[in-house]
Amino acid sequence: MYRVLGIDPGSLSWDFCGLDEDEIILDTSLPSKELIEDPKKAIAVIKSMENIDLMVAPSGFGLPLKSVKDLTEKDIFFTVLKFEKKEKDKLIGLGNVLRLIKAENIPGVIVPGVKHLPTVPNYRKINKIDMGTADKLCTAVTGIRDQMERKNNRPEDVNFIMVEIGYGFTAVLAIENGQIIDGIGGSNIMGFRACGSLDGELAYLIKDIKKKNIYKGGVSFIAGYQDLSLDEIILLAQKDDQTKMALDAYLSDVKKAVYGISASFTNRKKICEILIAGRGAELKYLDQKMINNLSEIAPVRLMKSYSHLSKHAAQGAAFIANGLLGGKFESIVNNLRVREAKGSILDDIYIPFNKERLLSDLD
Repeated sequence: MYRVLGIDPGSLSWDFCGLDEDEIILDTSLPSKELIEDPKKAIAVIKSMENIDLMVAPSGFGLPLKSVKDLTEKDIFFTVLKFEKKEKDKLIGLGNVLRLIKAENIPGVIVPGVKHLPTVPNYRKINKIDMGTADKLCTAVTGIRDQMERKNNRPEDVNFIMVEIGYGFTAVLAIENGQIIDGIGGSNIMGFRACGSLDGELAYLIKDIKKKNIYKGGVSFIAGYQDLSLDEIILLAQKDDQTKMALDAYLSDVKKAVYGISASFTNRKKICEILIAGRGAELKYLDQKMINNLSEIAPVRLMKSYSHLSKHAAQGAAFIANGLLGGKFESIVNNLRVREAKGSILDDIYIPFNKERLLSDLD
């Protein structure tokens, strides 16, 4: 029996899911703002679960599988992709939490992002960084378990497209034969906060692009109500033309992403279903819109949740920790080839920039 913990560092909340083999023994969520102000609150939650065998720590953009105790400052930079001395926002909290976990000597690992996986062909990685952060890998694991149990399948028989709708970002992943073969990360699709792919000419005109630009320009900004919750945006879209246009733009962007990633399968007929996950999966109005938009590709379903509070990503992180130890979910983790992840998110970038200077600044 293994006692494991999974953590999802989300835009709105940090979720914690603890398992004793397959029994949930910790299921809680903390507002991200609280953890920015006091990162030690995350440590208090972690320590409330005694005798942890392994934790999948908050991993950001991920690394090839690595123990938290071996993390360097360069590693932390690659998980957050943030120049911490120059800019401050919620991602700084992630770096601080990782430092605290390391200092407390809590047994934990950083898991890969989609770009690190050997199951994604290199030609799909060219000039891309955000193909799906580590928490998207974790959500995919929850989806794999879901389909396996419903269809009594082996991991190798699982095929679906995942759409994760978060508070700020939306991501789309392709899972074929139980492996992630492609991904479109949250900075490349319009989200409820994030703008998605930034037009090259617009980037030129903006000139001094900062990390904060990635978190703006999405549905709430188009609607003109930046602080509204997802529920409030959905309600407003049913009577306000500007908000309806914002939601239409979002749904169109997601539809294009799903249709586009369907081309990554060896045969589109293999796509068994489209699984909707994340905070937005709880909104019936949005679910119905997704069904109407995407059912031509495959049946659309809500991904099963195995906990009451923690989201799919935290659940999947716990399943990965269990699998890495040889527990119930070992076959899923082995098939994903998580241990074979390698490389850097800066690999396969052919757009000229001063990579050497960046790396030397981190030393």
